[in-house]
Amino acid sequence: MAAAAPSSRVERPAATAVLVGIAALAPIAVDVFLPSMPAMAREFETSTGTLSLAVTLFIVAFAGAQLFWGPLSDRAGRRPALLGGLALFVAGSILCLAATSIPLLLAGRVLQGLGGGAGPAIANAVVIDTYRRERAVGVLALITLSIALAPMIAPVFGGLVQEYATWRVVFVIQGGVGVLLGVAFFALIPETNRAPDPAALRPSRLAANYRRLFRSRTFTTAAVLMGLLFAGQLIFISTSSFVLVDDLGASPVVYGLSFGFVSFGIMTGATICRRFSRRWPPGRIVFVAAATGWAAALAMAALAGLGFASLPATVLPAFVILAGNGMARPAATATALADFPETAGLASAVLGFTQMAVASGCSILFSAFVEPGPGTLAGGMALASTAAFALFTLARPPAFSLRQPAPGTGAAAATGTPAPPSPRPH
Repeated sequence: MAAAAPSSRVERPAATAVLVGIAALAPIAVDVFLPSMPAMAREFETSTGTLSLAVTLFIVAFAGAQLFWGPLSDRAGRRPALLGGLALFVAGSILCLAATSIPLLLAGRVLQGLGGGAGPAIANAVVIDTYRRERAVGVLALITLSIALAPMIAPVFGGLVQEYATWRVVFVIQGGVGVLLGVAFFALIPETNRAPDPAALRPSRLAANYRRLFRSRTFTTAAVLMGLLFAGQLIFISTSSFVLVDDLGASPVVYGLSFGFVSFGIMTGATICRRFSRRWPPGRIVFVAAATGWAAALAMAALAGLGFASLPATVLPAFVILAGNGMARPAATATALADFPETAGLASAVLGFTQMAVASGCSILFSAFVEPGPGTLAGGMALASTAAFALFTLARPPAFSLRQPAPGTGAAAATGTPAPPSPRPH
């Protein structure tokens, strides 16, 4: 019996589950050890501010590492690059486990971040290698679901581990999960980069590929759009505890439930996206998502401006805004990457990095110049949503068409057959 084609093997549910787990590994690693931080600060006799570097350095390493793993996977293949990243993540987990000082712990977290950066960049690239745009939206929606679920369940699981064991067990589990994902990836997912580029890491080729990406109106629109949508989410994450607890009188328990409810909005949006990915073109999905989030943000700002700020008036619109984010992200990602099958690793990495850079920049500016409050929280989220909707409405490229392709033009897309590699730039 002939062996299954690589693309059909990736389409199996078990392989898809592995890709989802790989994409969620880094977000889980950020949040799962948060409940252990007070105990770690006591053991190492350091301040919580110093220990918080374990989160900051992980995120910085994770963001930057994507720009290495993406083009490496274009050169050497998805499998060697992803397995190398997971090996580095496991090595970082072991170093954290054995750490006897803060410098060693921070070094381990940096290694974890550097290795974890391979996950989302290469998982997205494998999806683009395997599926046409419309079917890729559905798989990317599953990845979005997993990333949204991570901050909801990881701290709960980490708290249980801390309650019944020690913080070092958290890193045993992280390392073990990294090993299991590596074994599963090796066993279930074949090489999907059918045309590796030996020159992908050469400076001249990298520069040419970067130019192609940023000269694409589809890619740049999607990258900035996702960054603006994520900016509203980051503003809520960084400000909500002050607003809900200090200004609106929520107890810590109510705040935790409210935060979880708002985070559930991302999962809701991703589920809606997955449901409509076969019926609507990606452009229509993104338009409806951005318009819905914009309307909710304006309602939130109007209520705050009119003096009706309250817990429901803040939490319910925020849920809808994040649902719009979760709905837009898979469709925007698939559309942005579809034109770059031969450099899917680099394109995925740059897309993720640009999104984080735009969102982080907006969040930093907001925190630097604005005092947290119901009005400023609503205003910040409304400004980000308005900018995202205006960008998509005014700069929408043809790839984000609101109409379905004419009958007969989307046959290949419906089959899930991967696009043939495009000519490489020289």
